Amino acid sequence: METESGRLGAALRDAGADAALLSSFEDVCYATGFEVPPPIDAAAAFAYGPALALVSVEGRTTLLVPNAYAARVEEMSRADENVLVPTFDHFVAVDHEREFLDAVRRAVATVNGGVLAVDRRTLPAAAADVLDGRTLADAGPILREARRIKTPREIDKLREAAAVVDAGHDALFELARPGRNELEVMGDVITAVERAAGQPVPWAGELVTGPRTGTLRYPGGPVDRTIEAGDTVLMDLSVRTRGYWGDCTNTLVAGAEPTAEQLRYFRAARAAFEAAAAELRPGRRASDAFEAAAAALRTHGFEPVHYAGHQIGTTVNEHPRLVPFDDSPIEPNMVFSVEPGVYGGPDVGTGARAEKMVLVTEGEPEILSRFRWGMNG
Repeated sequence: METESGRLGAALRDAGADAALLSSFEDVCYATGFEVPPPIDAAAAFAYGPALALVSVEGRTTLLVPNAYAARVEEMSRADENVLVPTFDHFVAVDHEREFLDAVRRAVATVNGGVLAVDRRTLPAAAADVLDGRTLADAGPILREARRIKTPREIDKLREAAAVVDAGHDALFELARPGRNELEVMGDVITAVERAAGQPVPWAGELVTGPRTGTLRYPGGPVDRTIEAGDTVLMDLSVRTRGYWGDCTNTLVAGAEPTAEQLRYFRAARAAFEAAAAELRPGRRASDAFEAAAAALRTHGFEPVHYAGHQIGTTVNEHPRLVPFDDSPIEPNMVFSVEPGVYGGPDVGTGARAEKMVLVTEGEPEILSRFRWGMNG
């Protein structure tokens, strides 16, 4: 079975690199399975430097991670070798800078010369100093190529992530009632999400209601506002489940039947979603999906105001993106979040975005998201 480390090794070989030292949280997760925690807890404050992953052209992986995360490493890591870097001790002083740099030095010493790919965007300057004298290459294009096509294991993870996000959107129908506060609703949505995931999860997104749905200002909420009967409710929910993200948006009306104007916006967004999703098949291009969404919007009297979507994986927003200037080929086992939207402005006070996750197959695209749309028609 195709693996992530195997795809990465092949991408390194094609680029003429001998190894990669990965430093972004998404690339470390892709290569090793280790979910780098958001850098806001005590362990992150104790650590010097981020978690790193060294990947050889043969696909062998080494994870360098602060020892405060030992339990997470045991639970999650698929690396061939896990190096727990001393960071903090309650009774003995630890030189965590020296420990981190020594760990990096020992790891890269296993790569005998050759070209080492690094991410200049996220690699700490101190670690770069350790690499002085080595031949370096940009890891960005290499990782983009490796992560472009999802492995069978990744597709399973993305199905799971889609199901967890479904739970949040299913709950929204019951939670977004007149008289409830946006902050309260979002808290209850995340509770439903975490029960579906079986654990706490990182999340991002927005919940906006009433007149704010007419304006594109991401993230626009939740805020301390009470939902009123007849309000448009728009929720864009992104959740990381076991290293992989789900990202979907629904639009509904609180406590009333939608007006003709609310339906007009939602029907345009949904038609654009369906048109773009239908283009996600082998032989098409990312730009074709954008143009299909744009044509559907124009049929309903609207112009596109943002892209039609993006790929998704260990980050919520990956290449290629569904924009008019990206002619990347669509291939089987890509997974996209398709999300066209329309917004009437503050005077109209309503808008709509329709977003579900779509798997590219050899034949018809498969919609991974199962939640129902917020309006009929």
